[in-house]
Amino acid sequence: MQFFKRILKFKDAEAAPSERRSGQRFAPNVKFPLKTVLNVAGRDDTGAVLQNSRGGGWDWGGRLVNFSDTGARVQLPSSVVAARGDPCLLKLSLGGYALKLPSRIANVREQDGSILFGLTLDSADEGTRRAYRQLLELVALGANLKPVKSSSKPDQSGRLVEHYEGDTSGARLSVWRDQDSRAVTAFSFRLKDCSVRGTAGSGLEYLIGPGPDQACPAPPSQTAEIHRLFQWVVPNLAPAVPADVRKFLQAYAA
Repeated sequence: MQFFKRILKFKDAEAAPSERRSGQRFAPNVKFPLKTVLNVAGRDDTGAVLQNSRGGGWDWGGRLVNFSDTGARVQLPSSVVAARGDPCLLKLSLGGYALKLPSRIANVREQDGSILFGLTLDSADEGTRRAYRQLLELVALGANLKPVKSSSKPDQSGRLVEHYEGDTSGARLSVWRDQDSRAVTAFSFRLKDCSVRGTAGSGLEYLIGPGPDQACPAPPSQTAEIHRLFQWVVPNLAPAVPADVRKFLQAYAA
């Protein structure tokens, strides 16, 4: 099940990442409401593979530490014992959407009373690959943001503006501040081919189009998906985005 049907589309049949994105790892914020479960048979004290009555593995709740287009790193309790090469099933769920990704354990490492499992993702059906790519993209849209040079003088609105861009993600966040108080008063957040705009005391605007010159109001059929994307991007904003900006956006993403 894909997270978005009308936005965040990929034209390529296999939903492969771009050359610049390939291999990049992204770490979801701990506040991001992504549920992570790893289904793995495990091993006993002798190293023998365990079997349950269903002939499969057991579900272990954990945390997705980071992930890329080809793999993931999951943190699980130290009681989970598995070895390199063991097959497993990575289950990711978010807002009623769920993904099941056949995987193999690539490496195992102990850390602070827990176990970190590095996973290599095996081939999945095209729909699952596209949904996984959407999940990777929505985390990258926020996590990739970095400040770019902003003018020290007010723009035509009489406010100071600052910009943050993602190097490969197609994201651009513009923030306006009051010239005297420096308080955040408005924002415009481009998320690939759609945008969200907000001004203090007003509601949100949802736009479709790759840039400000091509953007137009999004039809009602797309606004719900754009808002859902915005809600999931905001918790993953990079530390380079100031705390007061993140707080301003979080109020709109609630």
